[in-house]
Amino acid sequence: MKRGQGEGREPVAVEKEGFEVVAATLFGKIVVARYPTLEQAEWRARELSEEAERSPRGYLQYLVRPVRKSSGSE
Repeated sequence: MKRGQGEGREPVAVEKEGFEVVAATLFGKIVVARYPTLEQAEWRARELSEEAERSPRGYLQYLVRPVRKSSGSE
């Protein structure tokens, strides 16, 4: 099967969908992980926040946000 054939979706579109877990620091934001569903991302953010309370590494908070689609690539 050639690229672009199949079920009407290209693999690139699938990679851009989902939710990111972001570590908010004093110096900015760092993307920690990406998950396909909101529930998975929220679960991981909650788990990381609990771990950060026990062993702080300078992160203030873990947040979940939708993956932003870049308009300039390809």
